[in-house]
Amino acid sequence: MKFINKPYIIILIINLFGTTLSAQSISLYTFNNGGGFNNTTEWSIGESVSIAYFTSASSTLNTGVLQPITSLSTGINEYGPVVFGHQITIGPNPTSNLLRIKAKFNESGNLSIQILDSKSTLVLTQNAGLIFSIYDKELILNDLASGIFYVRVYFKSLSGIIKTGIYKIVKL
Repeated sequence: MKFINKPYIIILIINLFGTTLSAQSISLYTFNNGGGFNNTTEWSIGESVSIAYFTSASSTLNTGVLQPITSLSTGINEYGPVVFGHQITIGPNPTSNLLRIKAKFNESGNLSIQILDSKSTLVLTQNAGLIFSIYDKELILNDLASGIFYVRVYFKSLSGIIKTGIYKIVKL
C-alpha cells in the first residue's frame, strides 16, 4: 500500500479544520410573522417573545399575544390599545398569578377594572375610584383557572369623557 505524501495530509488537515470552517450562529428568538381577520376567521402566524404595541395611520402591530379586533367569539367590540393608546399597560401577558395594571392619564377621573372569563362572566372587579393621573395596581389571580380572560378598563374623566377598553390576557 502506498502512503500519501505528508504535505498532502497537512494540506488536507488545514482545509478540513483550518480557517475555512464556519458554523451557523443561532440566536433564540421568534417573531410574529403576520395574521389578520375576515368576517369568519381570525389568525396569527408565529409568535413573539416581546410584548409591544405599535400603530401607524393605516395599520397596527402587536408583538405579544394576538389581541382580537373582532367580536366573533366573545361579543366584545372594543379594543384596549386603540382606545387608550399607551396610557395603560397590562402585563405580564401571559401571566401565572400576578397581573400588573399601570395607567397614566392626562387628567383625573374615576377608574374601574373588571376581569371577565371567556364566557364574558364577571370574575373580578377593582374599583380604583378617583385617581389623579397615575394608577399602579397588582392583581392576584390565584383563584382563577388557566385560560383566556378579558380586562375591561372603564375611565370617566372629571370633564365627563368616558373611555372603555378591552385587553385580552392569558393565565397559565
